[in-house]
Amino acid sequence: MVVCWFGEDIGELIERAQAGDQEAAEQLLRLYRPLVLGEARHFFLPGSEPEDVQQIGMIGLWKAILRYNPARRTSFPTFARLCIRRQILSALKCATNPSVPTVAFPEPSEQRRDWHEWVYDPTPNLLEQLMEQEEIRRLLDILVSQLSPLEARVFALYGEGQTYREIAEQLGCSLKAVDNALARIKRKARCLQVEKCSE
Repeated sequence: MVVCWFGEDIGELIERAQAGDQEAAEQLLRLYRPLVLGEARHFFLPGSEPEDVQQIGMIGLWKAILRYNPARRTSFPTFARLCIRRQILSALKCATNPSVPTVAFPEPSEQRRDWHEWVYDPTPNLLEQLMEQEEIRRLLDILVSQLSPLEARVFALYGEGQTYREIAEQLGCSLKAVDNALARIKRKARCLQVEKCSE
């Protein structure tokens, strides 16, 4: 299939990716990787290599794919660029501000928190370990491919800093369903890390 920057094919790919189609998601990640590289070159993260910033930007791109809503009349490249910048800026804020509080994986009663507070939690945290690996893209791709459509949406919304209640309201499900989805995501991520360490 020929994919253009603007047109129905991109919209179809996004719909498929949001429905859990890993092949469509990977195609979008490859297609828009130059956008990530272009944004990443404007930032420097203390103590990191340029590739690290690019990897963080790729997470922003993935979140853009899962959250994009054409009904808002914003082009996907514009929305993706915003998500990429926000992701990198969040990491930069965490790296340059030691006073930023860190937390463990939250319980349903906890309040809104930023994505970087989860990713950069100093306690043993699987996602932090994945962030530190050079092969982050491969590991995250594998993890995402193992998520159900509901888990993928919950993962993306949580990454945007939404609370359990906000996620439940947006997806039309119960708080328990959100809690269970995040628990399953964490178990799948833990299994992925165990498999990686045994290689």
